[in-house]
Amino acid sequence: MAEITASSAKEVLTDTAIHMLDTAERLFAETSIDRVSLREIVRASGQANLSAAHYHFGSREALIGKLLARRIRAINVIRHQRLDALVASGGDKSAYGVAYASVMVLSDVVKTMPWGPDYVRVVAQALFNENPDIWSFMDPDTMSGHIRVREMLRTLLPELPPRVFKDRLWSLNNLATFGLARWVQSHGPVLPANSRRYAAMSRNLAGFLAAGMAAAHGGPVDDAPNENEER
Repeated sequence: MAEITASSAKEVLTDTAIHMLDTAERLFAETSIDRVSLREIVRASGQANLSAAHYHFGSREALIGKLLARRIRAINVIRHQRLDALVASGGDKSAYGVAYASVMVLSDVVKTMPWGPDYVRVVAQALFNENPDIWSFMDPDTMSGHIRVREMLRTLLPELPPRVFKDRLWSLNNLATFGLARWVQSHGPVLPANSRRYAAMSRNLAGFLAAGMAAAHGGPVDDAPNENEER
């Protein structure tokens, strides 16, 4: 198993900071990360004045970044555990299997974690946000699970040109997030009444994206990706 460092497993936050992050996550999911102010978050979390947010986070962008990092850190541990199980079962020999397992990690988080439905709607918005400062607060250790998936897939798909591989991986990660967020936005959190429909949608989404990731490439090859590009 790839090492999971202490920083990727846990970050110490005060009770006040945790409550403010929980409140912000709920408000961002219900409204928009672009339409909820620090003042609204402070008021909804029961704090006396705006200085509480600045004391704990420094800025609105830092609050959003730490909100995302907190959840991604937890998901990172789960992703490593899922990949370990895949390796133990021999499923890591298939690019389809690796990609499918990675998508299902987020699907299961949305279903089983109390914060999952709000988180997936917030991170989907953040992926559209053009402010790079939001992501600058991310500890690289929290992305080790994604890096592991990328390395496993690259080993299994050596024939894909760099540009094709990079674009497919971008689609795998982003479209999974958007698809799950859109379902939650339309249907709400996963409950007994809709759990079968959610499970079917998740399997279909993961299967579709995994098949695309693993598909043969026979088209024209564009230039190799610029390492400075996000995609």
